[in-house]
Amino acid sequence: MQSLIFPALVFTATALWGGLHSWLASFSAKRLARRVFGPGIDRYYRLIFVLIAVVTLLLILALVAFLPSRSLWVIPSPWLYLTLAIQFLALVLLVATLLDTDLMAFAGVRQALRPNQKHTDQLVVSGFYRFVRHPLYFFSIILFWLYPFMTDLTLAFILAATLYFMIGTIPEERKLLATFGEAYEKYRQEVPWMVPGTQFKKK
Repeated sequence: MQSLIFPALVFTATALWGGLHSWLASFSAKRLARRVFGPGIDRYYRLIFVLIAVVTLLLILALVAFLPSRSLWVIPSPWLYLTLAIQFLALVLLVATLLDTDLMAFAGVRQALRPNQKHTDQLVVSGFYRFVRHPLYFFSIILFWLYPFMTDLTLAFILAATLYFMIGTIPEERKLLATFGEAYEKYRQEVPWMVPGTQFKKK
């Protein structure tokens, strides 16, 4: 039972990270920030959101790296080389997908540096967004689950992260519907949710 304490801690921390991430991305969190700090916070909100996400995620990864862990499995050769090749391809495609977006705006840097320039959200349907609505999550799941040196802490993190990727799309898609309306509804009807080529497209 004691061996489950650290994996449970990592799982819980990752799940809380996912909940915080979804809440900070919501309209209600932005409205609260505007009431507390004034409308000027809009300029920095996205950048602060990204920084909080990165710093808190690094803290969780530190738990995975430094807490006592138990090895579960190691992918042997020659399968190791195959999984590494697939992981590398998934990483390349993930980066390519990021480049399909306005990366500076995605990170909040453009809004912070150019406060007088009006920024409007754009619905990205090009690149790998033509095949799946959440390609960043899809490629991340591939990267995670093909990790060759699995420990109990790594598995706890991957399980929680995968659940977040799946559940977190629900409020994310509601927000996209509220932002883009019929354009996103049409896109949602035509493009699969998480796995390319699946029959049931609307979630």
